[in-house]
Amino acid sequence: MSGKLYAVGVGPGDPDLMTLKAIKTIKNADCIACPESHGEPGIAYGIAKEAVPEITSKELLLLDFPMRKDDLFDAHKKAAEQIIHYLSLGKNVAFLTLGDPGIYSTFFYIAAMIKKQGYEIEVISGITSFSAVSAKLNLPLSLGNESLMITSGKYCEFEGTLVIMKAGKKLKEIKEKAFAHNKHIYLVENIGMPDEKIYFDSHSIPDDAGYFSLVIVK
Repeated sequence: MSGKLYAVGVGPGDPDLMTLKAIKTIKNADCIACPESHGEPGIAYGIAKEAVPEITSKELLLLDFPMRKDDLFDAHKKAAEQIIHYLSLGKNVAFLTLGDPGIYSTFFYIAAMIKKQGYEIEVISGITSFSAVSAKLNLPLSLGNESLMITSGKYCEFEGTLVIMKAGKKLKEIKEKAFAHNKHIYLVENIGMPDEKIYFDSHSIPDDAGYFSLVIVK
């Protein structure tokens, strides 16, 4: 019998925000797959480890995803082949993703290749970074008939609430455009992590920040 592949969203950073279903899935998995960072398990693994200490007893499959976009297809193909190896042995694999697997995640590129081979896949949703930021700021993302737009590093003129993920390198441009349209912006960097930073005042926001920086434009 073939194993099953699970995409497990571990939330944005705080282990307490992991869902019960995510914890249960990790506990029942035979193998944990996750992106590596300098030969070590990445951030998602560290979050999961805090909530599920027994994860360290599981087989670990580290996946290498280069930052260069032109190298990603080969990396996705190799990752799919590595996961299929475990599935073919009848082992259930939990693929860890930050936030929710359906929001800017590498998982679905790999899942498409694995699904073509006939393997079963289940997605375990996780709390998104923008939901966690909304709660941290005590700020609703949308009320009544307000619209909500989510982008990756891009400012768009929009009537409603704009959420800009991965905004760190684009902050200077985002601020200039937001100020030109008389918008207020909030910045949270590394939500739920030990080095979390929060900026309520638009004018105190720096021109540059880390990768896990999220802006809310109101």
